[in-house]
Amino acid sequence: MRIAAIMLVLVPVPVALAQQHLPPERMFCEPESHPHDAVAAAPYSHRVMYEDEHVRVLEIRLPPGASEPIHIHALPSVIHGETGGTGAKFVYTEYRMENGKFVEVASNEVTPTGGVRAVWSPPEGPHAITNVGAVGVRFTRVEIKPESCAAR
Repeated sequence: MRIAAIMLVLVPVPVALAQQHLPPERMFCEPESHPHDAVAAAPYSHRVMYEDEHVRVLEIRLPPGASEPIHIHALPSVIHGETGGTGAKFVYTEYRMENGKFVEVASNEVTPTGGVRAVWSPPEGPHAITNVGAVGVRFTRVEIKPESCAAR
């Protein structure tokens, strides 16, 4: 399992953000309802393994040579997996919305070192990952819903 492309672009934030006091908006309580949600926009690489009013657990797979469509992760999360090593290489591209279209703002090539990691990730705006390496990536992402979703 390789998560290097994600791990190098994540900015650590306090764990307290996981329990955001957000309103029970559909985008946060039912993330797949947003058209650019990872599961809605990139269903071949993002699969829901478990979901309830507190969390959504995703399995993410990206074989060599594959590119994900542009997507978002609206919720903070914990990502767990093997970061790669020999043969792993990714391109992480960030976008912004401009006049109703996605415009590329940054692109970083990442060659990871090996090892199993668990990292905290704040919500991620529009991005796409391309696996330009020789090995596939597989990891688990636990998205944490706001407390208000449980109170609905």
